[in-house]
Amino acid sequence: MAALPDDFFTVATFGTLLGSVTLTTIVTGGLNKSLGWSPAKTGLLVSFAVVIAGLFLAGKLSDPKADIVGFFNAFLVYLSAAGVSDAAGGSFRGEGRPFFRSWFHG
Repeated sequence: MAALPDDFFTVATFGTLLGSVTLTTIVTGGLNKSLGWSPAKTGLLVSFAVVIAGLFLAGKLSDPKADIVGFFNAFLVYLSAAGVSDAAGGSFRGEGRPFFRSWFHG
């Protein structure tokens, strides 16, 4: 049987698409629920922050090629997180405001 990792998020998982999308979705949803910030705008800023943090943790923040790829990856992370949020919250549109709800449909 494989041993369970000690940490849920590590530097390696932080830099993956799944890790970045998960962090972006959770942080944006939390900011929306607690402060009422628009997830459509906040999600884009959070996705850039997550990608920059991933580049920093990988020691590639000063690499111009990695920065260019990271710039475009931020949009991929943003749209993936928006899709996850829309898919997870799609069946809960009603009176309540669930944690996961569409970023583009109020």
